[in-house]
Amino acid sequence: MVLSAIATLLNQAIGLDPDTVGSNRIARAVENRRLDCKLPDIESYWARLQTSALELEELIELLIVPETWFFRDGKPFDYLKTYVTDQWRLLPNRNTLQLLSVPCSTGEEPYSMAIALLEVGLHPQQFAIDAIDISHRSLAKAKRGLYTKNSFRGEAWRERERYFQQTAEGYELCQSVRELVNFQQGNVMTSLVLTQKQYDIIFCRNLLIYLQSEACLQVLAAIDRLLRPGGLLFVGASETGKIVADQYTSIRQPFTFAYRKSESSLPQLESLNIIQSQSATPQNPVKQPLGVKNYSAFHSQQIQKSNISASLNGSSSQSTPSVDLQTVRKLADEGRSPEAMTLCKSYLIHHPTSAAAYLILGALYQADQQNHQAEQCFQRAIYLEPTSYQALVHLALLKEHQGDTVGAKIIQQRIQRLQSGLRTEA
Repeated sequence: MVLSAIATLLNQAIGLDPDTVGSNRIARAVENRRLDCKLPDIESYWARLQTSALELEELIELLIVPETWFFRDGKPFDYLKTYVTDQWRLLPNRNTLQLLSVPCSTGEEPYSMAIALLEVGLHPQQFAIDAIDISHRSLAKAKRGLYTKNSFRGEAWRERERYFQQTAEGYELCQSVRELVNFQQGNVMTSLVLTQKQYDIIFCRNLLIYLQSEACLQVLAAIDRLLRPGGLLFVGASETGKIVADQYTSIRQPFTFAYRKSESSLPQLESLNIIQSQSATPQNPVKQPLGVKNYSAFHSQQIQKSNISASLNGSSSQSTPSVDLQTVRKLADEGRSPEAMTLCKSYLIHHPTSAAAYLILGALYQADQQNHQAEQCFQRAIYLEPTSYQALVHLALLKEHQGDTVGAKIIQQRIQRLQSGLRTEA
């Protein structure tokens, strides 16, 4: 059935659990897009969807739930203020407070975080806020900072004139607050895996409830890697059961739903729960791990090579191309996998001992289902950096997907030994 195939594609692309949005909603979104594309039937729309990254993006836009408002639920932001006042300010040699909002939707949440920090007396130089969302439309609205009354609910906004100017179009957020949030477009499956930054506070509310179990595990593993020991994780009220109890402690504040990461916590390996809970057999195959697969990567053959790639091909052998891993990650986040691969290979020519580059290239190969090349890259990354948890986890998942349960188990045991050794040293 075509609708079932489309639901599977959505699951592979963004981890979406079709049951959470409902088959009727998916059917309506598909029909709306079919009509907009002026296609005669659903089969022709399915053919379009398989060959157009842009069309997949348009369908995803219709299925996203952008329900948010300033200081939503209130209590999490109250605790954020309390934490900064009573704990963070007392830390010796503290650095800039790093915060992440994912998904950030139309911007109300990260802007609320910024306003809360300003209201407890922090200077803009004392904190930095990143905000990630898959929707270009939501991010455009967030950057514009223009909102209607629907974005203001509850008592917290009796004095919103302090931060907003009323215009004929709505309430415009002042420029000084808009400048405090760094908005980024990205599929959570890609952005969180490739991000190298560390955060003190992460707001990830009402995302996990829309993901299937495998995707949920991978997102939580990525969040755990990004969150510093002792950092705070805020989730939605319906998502508290998904948090690993032995690695996170509830702050036990009413209606706040926040958890503190253990100070001694090591990089988590929730993704390996997939290995532990499934056995790869012809009757029970393991699904392709989502890894860093961006929804646009499903259609990478449709993406044209950029001028960057052309310039590399034409560059002199004596000159070193201006390539860095940050650019590679950015291209991967944007779904421009062919360009990211080209630049990553060029980077490795001049940095042949970079474990990080081999890890990224392996993840890109894995997303493109070039599993043999991916395996070689992960093995090279592990050779260069034997304690690379990310490379070990990727390789274990890859071997499990290929049906090599023995090889996957060996790697899993190596990860466990590595963890035990680090705990002993600590």
